[in-house]
Amino acid sequence: MPGNGSTRRSFFKFLAAAPLLGQIAARDLYAHASTAVGIGAKQNVYSRLGVKTVINCRGTWTYLSGSLEFPEVRQAQLEASEYFVNMLELQRVVGRRLSELTGAQSGIVTSGSAGAMAAATAACMAGTDDKLIWQLPDTTGMKHEVVMAGGRSAFDSAIRLTGAKLVLANSPEEIANAITENTAMIYTTDLGEKLEQQVKIAKDHKVPLLLDDAAGIPPVGNARLYANMGID
Repeated sequence: MPGNGSTRRSFFKFLAAAPLLGQIAARDLYAHASTAVGIGAKQNVYSRLGVKTVINCRGTWTYLSGSLEFPEVRQAQLEASEYFVNMLELQRVVGRRLSELTGAQSGIVTSGSAGAMAAATAACMAGTDDKLIWQLPDTTGMKHEVVMAGGRSAFDSAIRLTGAKLVLANSPEEIANAITENTAMIYTTDLGEKLEQQVKIAKDHKVPLLLDDAAGIPPVGNARLYANMGID
């Protein structure tokens, strides 16, 4: 029947066009949603630079910008930008505040994950000795080996910047056997049972343990969890 054939042809034409229509609908929805929250579909600092924004379905991975800031964080940054302060005093005060929030002995704000890795390694090697601090990356006369639990890290250049030597180890037995009088620190990215084993090894040998969990915060509660576990 002509009527049915026409209907079928119209249906198949619609199926062929459906992907395109879906794309147009999604783009239109994004445009309206963006306008509703005040960012505009094509008007933001990234689009002006020619950088494409993404829909983050991965989580708090640093290569995807980590996490979006709360409005109160942006407000604090705006307030801070209006004043000059003594940075050494600010570091001390912020360190105490981070201690209160996390349960750790103290804290430090760094340039990012790589900066934190470098600062932590340097601290484990030189401690509070001004002479040794200024001596780095010359590690003569100080503990300078870092046991890498699980092997190399894509970011371990931040550790080697301090002059540290990497010692690779995988199993708990290998980690324990890799510790010598020259060991400054154990580095790990492991979580769960493996991390608990490594914490015990570090405590038994009185060696600091650095956990690299750059994507683990938020939630902020993880910082207190790690402090309670005895991670340095």
